[in-house]
Amino acid sequence: MVGSLILWGCIIWMVPLLYVLLRNEAKWKKNIVVGATLPYEARQDPEVEAVLRRYRRQLGWVSVLLLAVIVPCLFIPRFSAQFILWSFWLLLAMVLPQIPFVRTNRALRRIKEERGWRREPSVRTVSDLKAAAVPVKWLSPWWFLPPLVLSLIPMALDRELWVLWLMDAALVVFCYVGYRWLFRLRAEVVDGNTELTVALTHLRRYNWGRTWLWIAWATGFFNLGLCLTLEWFWAAMAVTLVYGVVVVVAAIGIEFRVRRAQERLTADSGKDFYVDEDDQWIWGMFYYNPHDKRLVVNNRTGINTTFNMARRGVRIFMGLTVLMLLALPLVGVWLMHEEAIPVELTVTETAVVARHSGTEYQVPLSDIESAELLTERPAASRVAGTALESVSKGRYKNDQWGRFTCCIDPRTGPWLLLRTADGEIWLFNATDSAATEAVYQAITAGD
Repeated sequence: MVGSLILWGCIIWMVPLLYVLLRNEAKWKKNIVVGATLPYEARQDPEVEAVLRRYRRQLGWVSVLLLAVIVPCLFIPRFSAQFILWSFWLLLAMVLPQIPFVRTNRALRRIKEERGWRREPSVRTVSDLKAAAVPVKWLSPWWFLPPLVLSLIPMALDRELWVLWLMDAALVVFCYVGYRWLFRLRAEVVDGNTELTVALTHLRRYNWGRTWLWIAWATGFFNLGLCLTLEWFWAAMAVTLVYGVVVVVAAIGIEFRVRRAQERLTADSGKDFYVDEDDQWIWGMFYYNPHDKRLVVNNRTGINTTFNMARRGVRIFMGLTVLMLLALPLVGVWLMHEEAIPVELTVTETAVVARHSGTEYQVPLSDIESAELLTERPAASRVAGTALESVSKGRYKNDQWGRFTCCIDPRTGPWLLLRTADGEIWLFNATDSAATEAVYQAITAGD
C-alpha cells in the first residue's frame, strides 16, 4: 500500500495544478482570454461571459472526475497492474483538462468572427523597435556556480552513485543554459503603448531569471541532501518531497505573480489598436508560424516558452515525445512480466549464480568466506534496482550490513547470505525454497 501511495502521490498534484493554471486562463491578460484575443468591449459581453462560466464549470468537473478515479486504483493488488492504470491515468490527466480549453477557445473565436472583432493577421512577428532597443542585463553565471559546487560534493562522498549525482549537477548547468538561451528577446507588444511594452518585457525577463535561479539552488541543495540521507529511506523521501514542493511552489508562484501583473498592466488595453496573433496559435495553445524561423518562442501570457510547430525538427521532437508517453503502459506490461518470472538460484563448479529475467549475479566459490541460511528476511531499503512484490534485485542497504547486493523473492524463504573476502555481502534465494537449501548444502558440504 505504501508503494501505491508513493506511485500515485508522484502525479496526483498534476490535477489541482492544471486546474489552477487553466482556470487562470479565463482571466484577461494582454487582451487574451482562454487563448483568444478579443477587444476591450468583449469583457462585458454577455455571451463571452457565459462561455467563460461554462469553461470554469467544465474544468472543475473534469478535475473532480480525474481525482475520483484514483481511489479504486489504490486497491489494485499487483504493482504492475497499478502501473498500467497509473500510465493511462497520467495520459488522461494531461489531455482531458485541455478539452474544455480547446472547446472554449473555438467558441470565443466564433463569437469574434460574428461580432466582427477579428483583425487582419500579420504573418510577420510584431515588434516594438523602441522597446527592443532597451539593453538586456543578464544574470551573471557566477550566481549559478555555488549550486553547481553543492551538487558536485556528493561525487566525493559517494562514488558508487556518481551517475546520479552527475545527472543532478548537469541539471544545475542546464538551468543556466535554459535561462540564457531558451528565453526569446522579442518585446511584449500588446498595443501602441511603448512604455507598457517595456514594462511587460522587463517583467518577463526578470522573473524568467528568478525561476531558473530558484531551480538551480534548490537542485544543488537537493543533491547534497539526498546524498546525506540516502541511508535512511524516509529521510531521503522527505528531502525529495521538499525539493519537489520548493521547485513547484517557487515556479508557480513566480508564474502567477507575472500573470497578475500582466492582468493589472493591461486592464485598459484593447480599446483601440491591439496586437492580434490568434491565427498563429492553433486552439490558442500551439504556435504555428512558418514565417518565423525560431524553434522556441515565448508564450503570450506568463513567463513560459513553447515551440514553433511549423518547424520540422519540432514536429519530429513532439511526435517522439507523444510516442514515449503512449508507450508508458508498456512499462507496466514489462513489470507484469518481471513479476511472473521466478527467481533462480544454482551453484556450478566455480560460482553461485542468481538469475531473474535478464539479470544475473555470480559469486565465485573461491571468494566466499562464509555462508549462512536465514529463516527471516532482513529489513532493507533499495538504493538502486528493482523492488517488486515478487522480486528484489540490485543494491540494497540496512543498518546491520550497510550496502549489499541481492536477488531474492521476498515472499519465500529461506535466504542465503554470502560474505566474500573483499567485504562484499550478497543475499540470494530462489522462488523454489528447496533450491535455496540445496545451494546452501552444496556450498557448506566441504566444511
